[in-house]
Formats: sequence, C-alpha cells, structure tokens
Amino acid sequence: MDKYSSIIIAGGKNKRINMVKPLINLGGKQIIIRINEILKEIFSEIILVIRKEQSDDIPDLGMAMGMHIVEDIYPEIGPISGVYTGLAESVNNKAFVIGGDYPFLSSELIFSMIKKSKKDKSVFLKNKKIINPLHGIYVKNIWEKRLLQNIQKNKFSTRKIIEENYDKKNCKLIDFKNLSQSYKESLIDINTLHDLKKAQKIIYSKNQTIRPDIRPEGV
Repeated sequence: MDKYSSIIIAGGKNKRINMVKPLINLGGKQIIIRINEILKEIFSEIILVIRKEQSDDIPDLGMAMGMHIVEDIYPEIGPISGVYTGLAESVNNKAFVIGGDYPFLSSELIFSMIKKSKKDKSVFLKNKKIINPLHGIYVKNIWEKRLLQNIQKNKFSTRKIIEENYDKKNCKLIDFKNLSQSYKESLIDINTLHDLKKAQKIIYSKNQTIRPDIRPEGV
C-alpha cells in the first residue's frame, strides 16, 4: 500500500519478562518474523525502530528482511520515542504502528483500520476506555509535531497524549469489545510469562507449530 508506511517498535528493554520479546520463538518462528510476514504483504515501507547500540539480533534480522532500520532519536524515554522516530522517518503521511511483541497480527483488522483512516483520520483501538498506542494508524503531519512538543515538555506517555489530543474530526476509535475473536487475537502482546503461555496455547490450538529445522520464512 503506497500511501501508508508501517513502523515496528523494537527497542524496548523487556524488563517485565527478561526476554528479548521480538525474538521469542513461537511455533518455530520468531515474533518479529511473524509480524514481518503480515506487514510486507500490505505496506511498501517497513521501518524498524531500535534503541541506540542495540546489541541483540534484532537489527541484523530486520536488515535481512529488508526493513529500514533507525535508532531512537530520544533514547531512554519509552515507546514515545520509537513512535516519534518512526513517524519522522516515514515517507508517507500515514503509518501503522505496532509493537515488536504482537505475534498474531490480523491483516483483515489492519485493512479495516486503513479503511477507517480515510480523509486523514488516525485510528486507535481502545479497551475499557484505555487507548492502545502501539496498534494504531497515525497521521504523520499531526502526531509527529504533537509528540515532539510533549517530549520537549518531558511528557512521555503516548497514551495520555493521544487521549488529550483526541478529536473526532481527526481520529477514530475502535472498541475492543466490538471486535471478532480473530481480531482480538491481533491485540495480544507478550509482556509476561503468562502472556507467553497464552500465546503458546493459541499456536498449538491452531496446529501452527513447525519443525525448527524447516524455516519457511527463509531467515
């Protein structure tokens, strides 16, 4: 899709689970590879945002998959820097932003969000009035400026910034409770060992486990 870019936020330090989340193997395939398989079929540009001097395998793996690799412009302030950096690098005015720990992305949900983003609307998902900033479509010429203004004021909560700047004319909210079950799986991210076990059960229930010596993703 030529008018949209995609941005993967993969520079987190993974403190809650003590594992490099994008590199977690689920069913014989790392999460970042699962994400790439979905995004590459939809977007003409995939931007991978990492932290400065990131020493794990994520940068090399991203490069092998043809992603545009960039480092956080403002390190050590959380996901807001990743979102801002990705938007600043994007060649398109709309970008789908996703965290690097979402193993079950739904292309159908992404296309549904894109459809709702016509006329330069940003699209976010909310669950019990909480907006998810790492599974949404951002309009660059609006949010790049607003995120930078807040960073300069030492305000680093992307969720709060979206809530404070939400405008029905420029934004669309999708309520989690109204999504189909397959779409809801797209919003599962891995923050804890409990989340990981839940994801493993989903993989096994769908018979998606593959032999580790056979790697159809080619990496």
